[in-house]
Amino acid sequence: MSTPETVQSAVDRLSEWFMQHFERLDALADELISTLRFNDAGHLEISDSTRRRLKSAAVRFLADDETIDGCGLIFAHSALGTENGHLEWWVREDESRFARYSFGVVPGADRYYDYEHHEWFIRSFHEGTPALVGPYIDYLGVEAYVLTLTVPAEIGGSRVGAVGNDIQVSDLEAVLLPVLLEHRSPMALIGRHGNVIFGNSSRFLPGDFVPDSLPGFRRARIAPEQAGVQLLYAED
Repeated sequence: MSTPETVQSAVDRLSEWFMQHFERLDALADELISTLRFNDAGHLEISDSTRRRLKSAAVRFLADDETIDGCGLIFAHSALGTENGHLEWWVREDESRFARYSFGVVPGADRYYDYEHHEWFIRSFHEGTPALVGPYIDYLGVEAYVLTLTVPAEIGGSRVGAVGNDIQVSDLEAVLLPVLLEHRSPMALIGRHGNVIFGNSSRFLPGDFVPDSLPGFRRARIAPEQAGVQLLYAED
């Protein structure tokens, strides 16, 4: 059964937004990894000058899009040649101020952030695909639902980690909900694991789980398909 024309219009507009966002994230990844070099042992070196260049690129990315809460480069332990992790991650403090966020990256230490076991890292680093994970309550303590979007970070064909950004669901909703509100029937944007990102009806609230089979509703895939986002809509 084909997707109704009115629904397909919403699918196309949502797909265009997500495709453009992942394209921008790919461009950020290219800019960030262009500053990196391997040492003689085959591991990445992260000098102070490298950090300054990484910060410059990340801050421009944040400044260009007010919907983004944080962004940066998340390194695979194997690329660093250490058991410790490393993130070069910047967050938005207000409209014009950005700050580097410090994570617990030493195994066994207080508030250790074992990011290599998170789905957004696994899918981009190990599987080499764009990923959208959430909504979930953020590790940074923001009392709001967020999404994490990532793409692979590669240097000369060698994958060294992931580049990503966080978006609060409320900010994404402000941008994309008008597309759903053009339709009187219930609609919701659904993540890879069936959790509602946002909807145009109180029936579908952020974080709610929607089973694969819901009587009276169908789903349409949103591009890029690897991200796993779908539009749930009522059948006529």
